[in-house]
Amino acid sequence: MLHAPLLALVLVQAAQGDAALAPPPPRDVTLATRADPAALARLQAPGRVVFEDDFESDASLEKYFEVRGAQDGRARRVTDAALAHGGAGCLRLDAPAAGGRESGAGASAWLGAEGYDVLHYRRYLRFAPDYDQGNLNHTGGGLAALAGTGKWDEMGKAGVKPTGADRFTCGFEPWRDWGRNAAPGSMSLYVYWMDMARDRDGNWWGNLFQPAPERRVVPQRGAWVCLETRIRANTPGQADGELAAWIDGELYLHLVGFRWRTDDAVKLKRFDLGIYVHKAERDNTVWYDDVAVSTGYIGPTKPVEPAQHER
Repeated sequence: MLHAPLLALVLVQAAQGDAALAPPPPRDVTLATRADPAALARLQAPGRVVFEDDFESDASLEKYFEVRGAQDGRARRVTDAALAHGGAGCLRLDAPAAGGRESGAGASAWLGAEGYDVLHYRRYLRFAPDYDQGNLNHTGGGLAALAGTGKWDEMGKAGVKPTGADRFTCGFEPWRDWGRNAAPGSMSLYVYWMDMARDRDGNWWGNLFQPAPERRVVPQRGAWVCLETRIRANTPGQADGELAAWIDGELYLHLVGFRWRTDDAVKLKRFDLGIYVHKAERDNTVWYDDVAVSTGYIGPTKPVEPAQHER
């Protein structure tokens, strides 16, 4: 798994083998966007909601074509007004201790075979007060683009570099940095795309993007945090794609210059909610609530309290 600083943030070098053809690495323009009201307004322009779920009904899980862990209770809707972010219902996902083996649960939703070139994905996430994945996890949810029309197409491709004509993905998840960050870790974007860099071990693990150290956010365990991700796919043949993320309504990262795809058949068609711990030495739990996907900015469901997260 690649975790190296870029532009004083995260350095992602051109992929080996086609470096001469690859564009420059994506650029971080977060501070410039924050400082330009017009640019921020464009980035946060509202759109059309294409999916939403507040987990207030048992029918919620029917919206997801795959629920991993439903049969043994690792994935279940719970009703507890004191726990839920809004209303009384939320989704609980467990990653039980597995003697150091992988563990997790999750749900995936299909947004249609036609797909989208631009999507925002907003969810509320609550880590258990004692959440601690040890080192590696993929917990926080993500967006996936693919060329095919099958709901399961391009799943199970960890360690495989996208070609530009098949898929690209982005998760928003915490990173412990081998214990340097307090649990659950600082929030980072974990990305697979055609110009990604090869890991030191020779594999194509996702590349990690995060802000400069002074701007990194470690979510407070036991409290709800609002996460939103935006992807704008590039024009095939150009490196004009974008990636942005917000925490509690504040722009956290804005990256430009992505060459996500070579074929405009590769569109955003799927998203997931999940908890996944690589080496589960102990039980871990998260809850999700108030999920929404839109063609434009969504933002928090209500005014946000002053941030209590670590920076």
